[in-house]
Amino acid sequence: MKKNIKAGEAAIKRISRIEGQLQGIRRMLEGEKACMDVMVQIFAIREAVSALGVEILKDDLICNKKSIQKLDEKYLKTLFKIN
Repeated sequence: MKKNIKAGEAAIKRISRIEGQLQGIRRMLEGEKACMDVMVQIFAIREAVSALGVEILKDDLICNKKSIQKLDEKYLKTLFKIN
């Protein structure tokens, strides 16, 4: 992937938030929180990871303009099942 500094920094921030969410789940499990509360956080992480994937892929497509014609945002959202 070609280097796009702003996009890379944004992706790293997203990853840091996801790491924080994972640590939060660990604390919830250690604190014996309700299963539904843990599941809500797991689903939130799943969506965050999907959104991260879309952003990385979009950045790659922007850097590689030939690829842009092949994929559009609707397809990417379908690919990653993002609402």
